[in-house]
Parts: sequence; structure tokens; C-alpha cells
Amino acid sequence: QPTRASIGRASGMLHSTHSAILKLAVLTILVYPATVFAEVSDKEPSADLFWKIGLAAAIICLVGARMKPWLGVTCFVPVALWFASLFLELHSFDVGPHLRIEQGTAYFLQAYAAFGLPLCGLLAGYVLHRKSAA
Repeated sequence: QPTRASIGRASGMLHSTHSAILKLAVLTILVYPATVFAEVSDKEPSADLFWKIGLAAAIICLVGARMKPWLGVTCFVPVALWFASLFLELHSFDVGPHLRIEQGTAYFLQAYAAFGLPLCGLLAGYVLHRKSAA
């Protein structure tokens, strides 16, 4: 038969097991936000890529719209869709705030400025097409 002392030792062992699990749970909760924070911006495109895509699309839209305005618009649609998906990702409720903390506001401003390049290329190509037709 178990004695009072052996019951106390068994409950003490059980208590230390619960204590270890509780400590592990607290540490996991404390470390988890840092893990999530570190993995936000490595899944998003870099600001360099914004500018490369924006500049290449601006040149293509300029040349296309200079030849035929509908061709410039056709060239603009894929890049507009790419930037739209990027903006949806940047402003999503689960990624956006963490990305703003990690990359800063300049990252967001660069995305919008890079989208302005193909838009300017399209408009400039259209103006040049109108001038050459006159």
C-alpha cells in the first residue's frame, strides 16, 4: 500500500511536469511573435523588383502606345494586374502592418511610385502618337 510520503513524492513529480509544460508554453508564446515577424518580408518582392518591373513596363507601354494606343493599353494590363495583386498583399490585414514595421513606409511609397512609371509611359506614348498623327 502506498504511504503518505510516496503519494507526496508522486504528486511532486506530477507538479514538476506541469510546471515544465507551463514554462514551455509561456516561452512558446513569447517567442512565436518574433518568429512570425522575421518571416514577413522574405516572402514579399523587394523594392528593386518594383522599379525593374515598372521601368521595363514603362518602356514597353511607351513604345506600344506610340505605335498604336490599343497596343499600349494591352501592354499595360498585365503590369497593372501585377501591381494590383502586390497592393492587395501590402494592405492585407495579416501581412501589411508587419511589413510596414519591418520594411518601413518607404517600401510602400516605392511600390506606388514604381506603378506610376508604366502609367506615365502609357500616357507619354499616347501623347506622342497624337502628335505624330496631327
